[in-house]
Amino acid sequence: MKTGDSTSPRLGYAFRVLLLGAAILMTISRESYAQRVSAYGGLGVNYYKANSITNFLNSNGIGSVRPGGCTSAVQFFLGAGYAVTSDWEVGAELDYMINSYTGNSGLGSQQVSLSYLIPSLTVRRLIRGEGYSLRFGGAFGYHFGSLSVSSPYSNQTQDYTATGFGMKLDGSLDTKLDEKLYARVGVHVVAELIGQPKAADGSGLTYTDYYSGGQTAVNMEFVGAGVSLGLVYYF
Repeated sequence: MKTGDSTSPRLGYAFRVLLLGAAILMTISRESYAQRVSAYGGLGVNYYKANSITNFLNSNGIGSVRPGGCTSAVQFFLGAGYAVTSDWEVGAELDYMINSYTGNSGLGSQQVSLSYLIPSLTVRRLIRGEGYSLRFGGAFGYHFGSLSVSSPYSNQTQDYTATGFGMKLDGSLDTKLDEKLYARVGVHVVAELIGQPKAADGSGLTYTDYYSGGQTAVNMEFVGAGVSLGLVYYF
């Protein structure tokens, strides 16, 4: 049993951002469309620090992330870019990051699953060479977080969602595989300011603060860095 599922509206918003970006890219300059538009996709690994989530997990005996420590998560991405000049590119991008944690106690097994849906607009500096291109820039947008908590007392799962702004700084190298297909390797740093996750009834999550002993509301903020691999097609 699941409650508070709002995945469809969030996906709808994210794909509207991508469609808007694609429409803009295709209408900015039809004459040079063949030289300037690219589409890409791939996957990466994020190494990130989410203090609030870590404190919540540790207070409930879930997972093994030490306080203040980092953990890793898989991230998938796709996007499109348009070179407005020979030196600058704008575009739209969609990232999806997932992770999960499991703990066991005398009451049974408990699992926490996290996901982040990250639609963004991008601006990047281009440096082109024979058979390769470099990009340096970033992405920003309004993003979505989801957190699901299974109960150790039953088979029920409670879903929570949150929203907030985020940004990414990145760099990538494209190397030519054939006339239009390139391989891309990239690095990035990211900061997400996603707030407190709420269930459909408005309730949130808290954890017991180690120092004060009081209850603190959970948020889905994190900072991190990562690497990615993908393919790029130039139209």
